[in-house]
Amino acid sequence: MNNLNQQLESKSEKDVVEKEVLMNGKKNSKVYLTPQKIDEINQLLQTPEFIYDQKIKLEQFAQRVAVNSTYLNRYFNQEYGCSFLQYLTSLRIEQAEMLLRNSNAEIEDICYNTGFNSPSAFHKAFKNRYGYSPSEWRRRCLT
Repeated sequence: MNNLNQQLESKSEKDVVEKEVLMNGKKNSKVYLTPQKIDEINQLLQTPEFIYDQKIKLEQFAQRVAVNSTYLNRYFNQEYGCSFLQYLTSLRIEQAEMLLRNSNAEIEDICYNTGFNSPSAFHKAFKNRYGYSPSEWRRRCLT
């Protein structure tokens, strides 16, 4: 087992690919991406035009960074503890929360400007995250 771990660690980042190894009698699938690929993913995650695009899907994101979509989703689960969609929703909710607190924009405008495709989806995601609807949360912040 130690020999297998040493072999994996000895490979350069450039040569590392997805490996399925047996550890403690269980199949463990670990996702490996090069530092350059990780930087590319992180840069794209900071691009508002991309993140707040209502039509963006995992497959499109994966194509843009040239990584298999299933593999990319496993990377998100491994690194962030959630799926790509959950991570994207979290980024959108954080931006919406900031806009609710710091602007007088209509809630529906905030919904669409942060990438949600319907007020009901926005409301549900926001309430799941903060425990309040966007309007209730805004009211509480302003008092």
